[in-house]
Amino acid sequence: MYAPVMEFPWQKEHATWLFERAGLLAAAGAEPVGPLVLPTGAFFPDKVDGTPEGFGRLFDRLKQHVGFSDVETNLLLVDPDANEVVSSCSSGGCGSGLKTWNGKRVEADGDGYTVHLAMPELKHPTVVTTVLARALGEIFLFEADVAAGGKERGAIADLAASMLGLAVLVANGSGIEVKGCSGIKVQSVTTLSGPLATLAVAVVQRRDLLRKPTDAEPLESHLDNVARGQFAMAKAFARANDDVIRRLDDAPLTLAQGKFSLREPRTSVTERLRAVFGLKATSDDPIVALEEELRTRAEAPRLATSGKPARKRRADADEIRALVDESFE
Repeated sequence: MYAPVMEFPWQKEHATWLFERAGLLAAAGAEPVGPLVLPTGAFFPDKVDGTPEGFGRLFDRLKQHVGFSDVETNLLLVDPDANEVVSSCSSGGCGSGLKTWNGKRVEADGDGYTVHLAMPELKHPTVVTTVLARALGEIFLFEADVAAGGKERGAIADLAASMLGLAVLVANGSGIEVKGCSGIKVQSVTTLSGPLATLAVAVVQRRDLLRKPTDAEPLESHLDNVARGQFAMAKAFARANDDVIRRLDDAPLTLAQGKFSLREPRTSVTERLRAVFGLKATSDDPIVALEEELRTRAEAPRLATSGKPARKRRADADEIRALVDESFE
């Protein structure tokens, strides 16, 4: 009736990398300043009309969502074929032919930053929001003086953007379905892999829920097909590692130093199938009822001889967990 573990679309060492870098970023202050940003009109009420000014308003809105409104930025549109800047999206003018582009996405420029948005990227709204979200992740690395270089820097910037509250936007950009002559292909505009970008969504959401348990905004409907197909497994993995996620707040440097171990959730065959097909259990599901009855029978002898009410046992478990977490501080 029970399967040992779920099969995840990422390898354990990659998940370990994500938690280590999340610890590093958390120690530097990476966290949302508001609710997790979703690709809806509630978060993006401004009209994006395809003009440079419209993209400038979009970037300003993203900056506001992550608490970067006071950070000086200059958003430029560039032609990658001609290797030159063609327009400025910042308020105060939209000149053309400003300068040659050096190929960098973000440049530290005096007291602020210059962000480049390539003309071909303007054709797809998911690409635009993902690219701008990633740019804010890289600006965070500059602002927080996070040491990261080489190929890894792009992935860490993606993770930083996710931890700032833009995880859904990053995940959607990590797996974009594009129709072609030979069928649908999946493309990515992130350095962080699609599975890890989806895991980052689950970790960020779980961190928020552990801080303030509430009825969380359902994220599944705001994830595109590729990320949505992996999200149930990512959520299960995050829940199985609540103790590690708590340390993003309580002892982030222990994560950065690799002083943790990750657990894979054990789940029933039916739960596993539901995760794969995105189905929900109902109260009249006979398989669920049978599994519940079997679990109850198996636990009954242990409960009868425990000598403690269930509520007291839960309280003891919470106290033990708190002591374990405290020992890592």
